Order: sequence, then structure tokens, then C-alpha cells
Amino acid sequence: MIAVGAAFVLGLSQVSLSVVLLNLAIAVAGAGVLAFIGSGRAIAGMVLLFFLGPVLTRFVLDGAQISVRVWFMGILAGWVLGALVRRVQDRGLPASGVAEWPDLRWWVRGRRFEERDPTLAQVEAKVRALDGRDRTLVIMPDGVRELDICGDAATGIIVFRTEDSGDESRWGVPLGAEVDDDDRTETAMGNVSAPVARGLLVDAHQASSIAREFHGGRSVAGPAGTLRGQAVMSVQPSLP
Repeated sequence: MIAVGAAFVLGLSQVSLSVVLLNLAIAVAGAGVLAFIGSGRAIAGMVLLFFLGPVLTRFVLDGAQISVRVWFMGILAGWVLGALVRRVQDRGLPASGVAEWPDLRWWVRGRRFEERDPTLAQVEAKVRALDGRDRTLVIMPDGVRELDICGDAATGIIVFRTEDSGDESRWGVPLGAEVDDDDRTETAMGNVSAPVARGLLVDAHQASSIAREFHGGRSVAGPAGTLRGQAVMSVQPSLP
């Protein structure tokens, strides 16, 4: 808006209103299209349009009128407008040609660490490092999807998985065995520890397999199926 306003103020001192409007329309449209395309060639095209437009207009189109001031302001306004339209269209999309992977977050003695675009080896290493004392929680958020891995790799791990972390009914726990509420074991989950039915726990190998599938955009059930619904929320982990 500032560039357009400046174009009118500067241009009307040189040419008529109709010429200002025509110059603005052509400059804004041309630069806007190039900015929307957004490639390296588009930037080169914008530079040519910026400098060669007035020259070509003067020498190629006989009798054409142009205001260099209006032209330059119109190019600036069009480029900003085109870039904004492209940004709105691309909102929420991963970068072109780049695989979007989950993040990897883990806690050591209450301190949080994070790795962007983790490898499978890094994910498995963090799962197998859970010790139920200093390391009790690993989280992999991936957009609305999320995987929470808690516990002790040596004695049992509980995994929470969802395709939509904003919907409590979508959370599930892959089961390691049949659930017997009378058979419980103390399990560390973040900064809390609670008695958890042994059937909710899986071993480190199974937890790593679930994490690998999640990392690849897939979901698998535990050896004994998956627990779903409100029962899952009663054993959710607490963040440090």
C-alpha cells in the first residue's frame, strides 16, 4: 500500500492519472506473477522487468508514456503481493522436494534435548537409553501426529500413539500382552511414576519397531493389539 501510494504521489507530478494507473497495473501484474512463481528464473525475470521495462516501452512502443517512478513502485508492490499470495497458498505444506520427518525430543534429569530430522538409528538409541530414572520419556511430534515413549528399556516401556493429538479419543497404546489390572508394575513416565498394568508394556525391541513405523508414517498394533479410548488418558505421561 505504501508503494502504491508513493507511485501516485510521485507519478502524478509527471504524467496523467490514466498513465499512472496503466503503469501500475502492468508493473504490479508482471512482478506479482514472477513473485508467485518464485524460482531463480523468476527473480532474473523481475530484474529484467525492473530495468528493461521502461527502456522497451520508450523505444519499442511508439508514443507510449511511462513514469519510471511509478514503474519502480509498481514492481515493488507487485513483488510483495505475489510473494504473499504464494505464502498463503503454501501454508502448512512441507518444503518442495524435502521429506518432512518427525522431531525427536528426550529428557535427561529433567533437561530437554531435541533433534530435528532424526535418523532411525538416533530414534532407536534414545528408546533403548530409557532407564526409568534419569531418562524416562521420548517424544516424537509430527504435525498433529505424536508418539510418546516412556519407562525403562530393561523392564518395560509404554508407548502412546495418536494420529491427532488434539483429539483425546484418537490416542492408543500398543499392548504387549493381555491386560490384567491386578498385575501392575511401577513405571516412570516423564516426571511422574505410576502403577501400570504389565499388559500395557512392550519390550525395547517392540518399542523400537513401533517408533520405526511411526517415523516412516505408518502405525502398527502391539503383539496383543491396541488399547484405545478414555482408558488411555488415565495413564498418559506427564512432561518434566
